Amino acid sequence: MFQLRDYQLSTIDKIYKSFDQGHRSIIVQQPPRTGKTVIMAEIARRATNKGNRILFIVHRKEIVDQVIRTFETQGVDMSLAKIGMVQTITRHVDKLKPPSIIFVDEAHHVLAKSYRRILDNFPNALKLLFTATPYRLNGEGFEEVADDLILGNSIKQLIKDGFLAPVDYYAPVQLDVSQLKTKSNGEFDEKSIEKAFKPKVYGNAVNTFKKLGGSKQAIAYTYNVASAERLAGELNANGVVAKAVSGNTPKDERDSIINDYRNGKIQVVTNAELFTEGLDLPNVDVVIMLRPTQSLSLYLQFAMRCMNPRKGKTAIIIDHVGNVNRFGLPTEPHHWKLEGNKKEKSDHSRDEIKPVTTCPKCFATFYRKGDNCPFCGADLIEEKVLEVVEDAKLEKVKEERLRKAKLIMNDSLTRKIADKRPKDLKSYEEIKAYGKFKNYKPGWVFFYAKQRGFIK
Repeated sequence: MFQLRDYQLSTIDKIYKSFDQGHRSIIVQQPPRTGKTVIMAEIARRATNKGNRILFIVHRKEIVDQVIRTFETQGVDMSLAKIGMVQTITRHVDKLKPPSIIFVDEAHHVLAKSYRRILDNFPNALKLLFTATPYRLNGEGFEEVADDLILGNSIKQLIKDGFLAPVDYYAPVQLDVSQLKTKSNGEFDEKSIEKAFKPKVYGNAVNTFKKLGGSKQAIAYTYNVASAERLAGELNANGVVAKAVSGNTPKDERDSIINDYRNGKIQVVTNAELFTEGLDLPNVDVVIMLRPTQSLSLYLQFAMRCMNPRKGKTAIIIDHVGNVNRFGLPTEPHHWKLEGNKKEKSDHSRDEIKPVTTCPKCFATFYRKGDNCPFCGADLIEEKVLEVVEDAKLEKVKEERLRKAKLIMNDSLTRKIADKRPKDLKSYEEIKAYGKFKNYKPGWVFFYAKQRGFIK
């Protein structure tokens, strides 16, 4: 059996207390890499020991075997446990014996019809909906499927307590203030803001990994199958043993690659749409992001893949596409809630990533303007990649840098004064915004405003 940690036992205690208070369907928020499956296995063990039947729902076939192994190790009576993919269970839900408890893994997907059909079919079952991110891009809430929300420990606290590794985060400085243009009313033009934050791949992935990652093992998240294969080829050509995997890779070959990675025979696995949620790869020390995303859930799954703790370890995240500018550092706190916020849908639409294309023949990357590759002339297919800026410099991300980027993007007055010098400021309000942007003490704002005559 697994030895449960204090924060896992605390979460279990909160769940039973919530049931005692009359709640029947609970969302349990637990950060990635903190043992959600172990927590569920312990609750399942206690339930089956009392003769209760449980149902466990996952959404990817790669996770099923891993969950079964964890449940067996924890001592769950598997004769009373049904574990399967939502796509399979929803087709045969009428034939299942009613469970006492239903577990849903990665429950931010739970509003889908396939999940709802299963949950609605067993109205008397207690429901535990586990996710790292109770959040939907479209702003929908979870009130229809849950009546309580239990929050896990913060990522910063888990790092402090040694349950997650600290992390160094590297990303390009994407804000190019020189691109910002001013309109007649003094505000920055929206198109110029978009251009300043134009989505691209910044930096050479191979050179950056060799410099920052050294001999450490890494997982690279790429934007399509072609880019995963290309990166693996470039790494191998530069002395780094790498393999590419995707949903197209045969299962036996994929399992062999995963085993070789776990045994240290492969240093980097590049993948497209595979190692996101659920799969346990404990020896990842470096994450390479080459796929931009608008999903906070996917971002945290990417970023925290390397944060499994080990004595003396500092995880490394290399973000070539500036996801950190959209979501902040993975250690940043979030204010999770059951209620939705439709406003978030419109807010995210401003950050939509423009479609870009890869050539199926030469793998050049570009924004598409026609039906042929501008480099080799080949016919194009609908693959998406991003423009690469090879000579871009990636720097360690600090909270102060993110604070400034967010101020510029979210506050029109800050955008107006961001690239000015103090002597160019024209009002007391501009001086206050400038002081906030530079993180100056309030006294500077008062004395400089008085010096300039804006305060009598």
